[in-house]
Amino acid sequence: MIRAGFTVDNPFAKHSIVVLESDAEIKGNGWLVEIRCQPKSRPDSGEHLHLTWTETFEIISGTAYYKLDGSQHTAQAGERLIVLPHHTHVHPWNAGDTVMVYRLSNQFEPSDPQTLQDVLGVLATVAGLARDGKVDNKGRPKHPLQLGATLKTLVKYGSYDASIPIPVQDFISATLGSLAEALGYKAVYPQYVN
Repeated sequence: MIRAGFTVDNPFAKHSIVVLESDAEIKGNGWLVEIRCQPKSRPDSGEHLHLTWTETFEIISGTAYYKLDGSQHTAQAGERLIVLPHHTHVHPWNAGDTVMVYRLSNQFEPSDPQTLQDVLGVLATVAGLARDGKVDNKGRPKHPLQLGATLKTLVKYGSYDASIPIPVQDFISATLGSLAEALGYKAVYPQYVN
């Protein structure tokens, strides 16, 4: 189980995530994590959107780049960014030469404790795959069946890649994702979340 104190180190993005509040503290309606981005880090994910989540980013220290609705912006320590559902975005990444720290809180409807376990479990698994050399140059799983299993879990919670039409992702999730699961591929592997 992912709880407060759980840490994910992602060598691809050059950042680490620490869970400050999990579904246990927030009663299933989101989470609060702190992300430390090393100098010259890259975004932890591509441009994406959520159908029902509101994400709030608070820059704690350093200077960040982020993207919102296709435009890149800069944010300084003390600034807060709120991303409403259906808005494409890229999470903050480091724009400076020192460590940049931000906090991310997610709120989603309806309340569901399993969302944190699955979605943060996917982030931990992708970071583990990165450590094992199993991600591509965009930080996505290299193996198509692993990618399908990962996509199926993200789509389940209304999280979509902004570069691919949602109906296409729904189809891939239902077909390739289901095949991947039937063949034993998982979006979350215990060795990466324990």
